[in-house]
Amino acid sequence: MTASHVPVPWDAAARLAARLVGTPMAVISAGEALLGTFGFPAACPVRRFGSGGPVSVGDLLTEPGFAGHPLITDLGVRSMAAVPVPAGPDRPRRTVTVLDTSARTWVDHDLAALAEVAAMLGSGDGVTDSPLAGLVGPAGDETRVAYAQRGFISALLDSLQVGVLAVGIDRRPVLFNRMLRRFCGLDETMPPMEAMTTVGARLHHLDGRPYRPEEMAVVCALDGHSVRDVEAVLRTPGAPDRYALTNAEPVYGAAGELLGAVSTVRDVTERRRREHFRDCELEMTRLLAASDGLEQAAPPLLKAIGEALDWPHVALFVVDDVADVLRSAGYWSAPGVYVDDLVPDRIPRGDAGPGLVWTTGQPLWIPDLTDPPYTATPEAHAFARAAADRGLRASLTVPVCDGDEVLGVLVALCSTTEYDEFLLTGLLDGVAGQLGQFLTRMHSRELTMQLNRARDDFLTLAGHELRTPLTSIISYTTLLTEELDDPEQQQMIGAVRRNVGHLQRIIDELIELTALESGHHRIRARPVDLTRVVEAAVGELRPPAAVRIHTALPETLVLDADKERLRQIVDQLLSNAVKYCPDGGDVRISAAEDGPDVVELAVTDRGIGIPDGDRELLFTRFHRATNARHTAIPGNGLGLPLVRGLVEAHGGTVHLDPAHHPGTRIVVRLPRHSRG
Repeated sequence: MTASHVPVPWDAAARLAARLVGTPMAVISAGEALLGTFGFPAACPVRRFGSGGPVSVGDLLTEPGFAGHPLITDLGVRSMAAVPVPAGPDRPRRTVTVLDTSARTWVDHDLAALAEVAAMLGSGDGVTDSPLAGLVGPAGDETRVAYAQRGFISALLDSLQVGVLAVGIDRRPVLFNRMLRRFCGLDETMPPMEAMTTVGARLHHLDGRPYRPEEMAVVCALDGHSVRDVEAVLRTPGAPDRYALTNAEPVYGAAGELLGAVSTVRDVTERRRREHFRDCELEMTRLLAASDGLEQAAPPLLKAIGEALDWPHVALFVVDDVADVLRSAGYWSAPGVYVDDLVPDRIPRGDAGPGLVWTTGQPLWIPDLTDPPYTATPEAHAFARAAADRGLRASLTVPVCDGDEVLGVLVALCSTTEYDEFLLTGLLDGVAGQLGQFLTRMHSRELTMQLNRARDDFLTLAGHELRTPLTSIISYTTLLTEELDDPEQQQMIGAVRRNVGHLQRIIDELIELTALESGHHRIRARPVDLTRVVEAAVGELRPPAAVRIHTALPETLVLDADKERLRQIVDQLLSNAVKYCPDGGDVRISAAEDGPDVVELAVTDRGIGIPDGDRELLFTRFHRATNARHTAIPGNGLGLPLVRGLVEAHGGTVHLDPAHHPGTRIVVRLPRHSRG
């Protein structure tokens, strides 16, 4: 060994790579040569794959070319990931490979951890330009070599994007890496023992209980067992809670003796917050679906948001278009937080706080309310000081929108300074989006109710104000017809009577349909023989000569129904079928039992049919199919809606058979027995 070359601890680096991603095996190789291994027999070859970049295989059994490979047949390997070691032109190509005996999904932080190991190996592989070269002395100086190796490992661990804590057999920490110090909010110069003691005092179980020193994962691993996926809460005064996911493994020497334990710590705060907000959004969906208005929904909804954020105050303001101000729609505060006097009833448009968000339509993030940039106006300064005096330090305000229109703003206040701007803004934006949809639905529902009331009022007025003069017109035209002798005058008066009669039928159908839809139409159900009703309707029908009516009816078919309304249903379906067969053809009407409790009535024709685009609107008031509107066939679009109303009043259903071509087939299903 020369003074400029330090042997890299390849086996230790392989063991570290395996520990970081939680695999039982790892290999550092140069071509077919194995430089360092962990949990891997030297006799087994490593399969090279990929084109020089990071590669991962979730299940080798599905990967072409791996069938029968010793990795699978001898070692039971199911998944692997590999990252190349950076190398210059004169260095051999090396790879860090980790292997697992279970199929798994490799995530970004797995490959990132391996890349960190590879990067350190690339910068410290014993060449003269290595930063370790200056740490070693003359050849054979084992103490300096060991010191260099330890420095290499320490530098490697400090560069990782995951927290690492290592302890000796005496439970004293020997390593507390830089990323773990940052996660815990500790000074990088703090001695490891002091750092471990400080963190131990801040560590809590998920149920709020403080951790005892012997419960820490790295200490538990000293009993010789692995500790997997332990989640804990780190509570630091003046900072938001952080969530950590910890794994720990015992560390053994060459002779199998226990040397200590090492643990890795990942910050899963963002994941936990997203999980809480998913639960919050589900709860919001339930609350909004069960609420008739914002006044009812706001209190539990704002509480759910506050608890999901773990923030002590949430308020909602909605736009009052008439007064051009934001009005308070409700707020929630955690127990012990009193801000009633800080929540205004009205907020004008402005250049600070909710008024600014209303004006700009953009979120407003204030990580520390006491920072001068956020207290430029006297109002903002007064609010910030008052809030800070009550322990509120950060705020986030997001607009509640429908498209580009701001319907309100959502305000949340936190008791600690916060710096996860993009995460929290994204989470609260999702909640605000749900609120915006709810407010839009409420507004649409109110408009619909107003339109329905206006429609009903109009129809009531039309029924009262038009029926009376129409009755008079019909009466007088009847008298005129009897008194006039001139055939031409009688023909004109007859035309008047026909058109007035048509108008009266439209008004009658509208009023009846409105009564059915509003639930004011009463069905008087009695035992009725549907066969007799259909036969009477067919017998009185006067179809054109080219139209043939066919019936398929049982001897009797009794059900509970309103006989007059049942006849209306049959008449309307038959007249429609005949009317829309302008070129003649067969019209068929059938009735039959559909099980013991249902009667099915079907009317089929081979007429002009219903275009696909009109099928969904077929039973909508005033709608006529496009192929009917452009013909001379008369109609007002009320017949089938009236049929639907009458059928539904009986507790039945009516639908268009989509499989019937050409022509139309309408199917009515009615209960045999009255449910009233």
